[in-house]
Amino acid sequence: MTTKETEEILKWDAEHLIHGATPIGKNQGILIDKAKGVTLYDCNGKGYIDAASQLTCVNLGYAYNNEIAAVVAEHMARLPYSTLFFGIANLITIECGKRLAGLLPEGLDHFCFTSGGSESTETAFKLARLYWSNKGMSKYKIVSLYDSYHGMSFGSMSATGAGKGAFHKGVAPMVPGFIHIPSYYCYRCTFGKKYPECDIQCAKFLEEVIEKEGPETVAAFIAEPELGTSGMIPPPPEYWPMVREICTKYDVLLIADEVMTGFGRTGKAFAIEHWGIKPDIMAMAKGISSAYLPFGAVAVNDNVYDGLEGSALSTFTYSGHPVCAAVASKVMQIYIRDKVFENAANMGKYAMERLKAQFLPLPCVGEVSGLGLMIGIEIVADKATGKPLPPGLLFTIQAQALQSGLFIRVADSAFMSGSRVGFSPPLVITKKELDGALDMLYPILANLG
Repeated sequence: MTTKETEEILKWDAEHLIHGATPIGKNQGILIDKAKGVTLYDCNGKGYIDAASQLTCVNLGYAYNNEIAAVVAEHMARLPYSTLFFGIANLITIECGKRLAGLLPEGLDHFCFTSGGSESTETAFKLARLYWSNKGMSKYKIVSLYDSYHGMSFGSMSATGAGKGAFHKGVAPMVPGFIHIPSYYCYRCTFGKKYPECDIQCAKFLEEVIEKEGPETVAAFIAEPELGTSGMIPPPPEYWPMVREICTKYDVLLIADEVMTGFGRTGKAFAIEHWGIKPDIMAMAKGISSAYLPFGAVAVNDNVYDGLEGSALSTFTYSGHPVCAAVASKVMQIYIRDKVFENAANMGKYAMERLKAQFLPLPCVGEVSGLGLMIGIEIVADKATGKPLPPGLLFTIQAQALQSGLFIRVADSAFMSGSRVGFSPPLVITKKELDGALDMLYPILANLG
């Protein structure tokens, strides 16, 4: 394709298509044509190593031996659509459910399939409220974290605490009944404390809020096992066990948002397994189909399932689409067959070692943290004080990386508490490819300080 043709197509794109997280009327000036392995290619043949799995969703990378494309073709011809409304069942979604049950922590084996992450968290909220309503109780409040991201539908966006209000701008007011509390962002602790002397105040504060709001009004607490959109921020190890204990004590349902962290991203099948606890409800998407087709799921335990008996949940036209379910089933099979989770753990360990040894000494790097291949690099203007970069500068770094052939995601101080570069490549990345990505990123960061 000629340069003129590319420019004309991009001009039409800017004038007619609305891009997510982008000012309307703008695009990056890059026209993606194809992808293979862990690399995206534009129409001029230039490659971009995907160090972000795009939206932390392409866990298997691209064109995985064409196995998944074959599944799509087979099931599109066999059963292109079948609703799950009115109790109508089909073999494909049942098979997907059975395979999912085999991956999840024991006891989470009742499912509602969805079309993606926002729909999954939205459904989790509806299930939680429906559960308590079915018990004759008016527990409706949902507690979530500042710095969190749970989606872009109105309910999921109301729970989202990231963005300093940017996600709500122009579309507020949000749905009532949602409460935010400080997150477990240790590097920038809301309480001004340092771990471990903090005594995990962020977890204890949940108990204070439940007591002040009235336990009889609080339906559920939702959080990401590791914060994603805010820059790949893991919690202190005590956090989740303490939260589980508090939720149990006050009869509050615990919702784990594993939309981004699930299916091997943190080196385990599900991030919550790092702490050996079990949520009452789990929301999933992204990695369940490796983003090959839109799909998601919500799992509930026996207690919640039994408490919902007799209720009817309103879902969506494409919830549990059979072709998407077939893809998800195949993707989950590949994860186990090819030991993808193990590779994520090993490559994550290697990446962390190199980042701490080579990147952490840089004047602009305040912290490197994360689990598996969900790593965040805290970028600072002043290492002694931890002052974040000026708003907007991190987007310049992102653009520089793109020009170098590296696709990264950033959490800029214009929207988040700090300024962080995310490193979350496809889970099938090799050591050579990982080194290539970090080799491109290093001089960009080194030139900052």
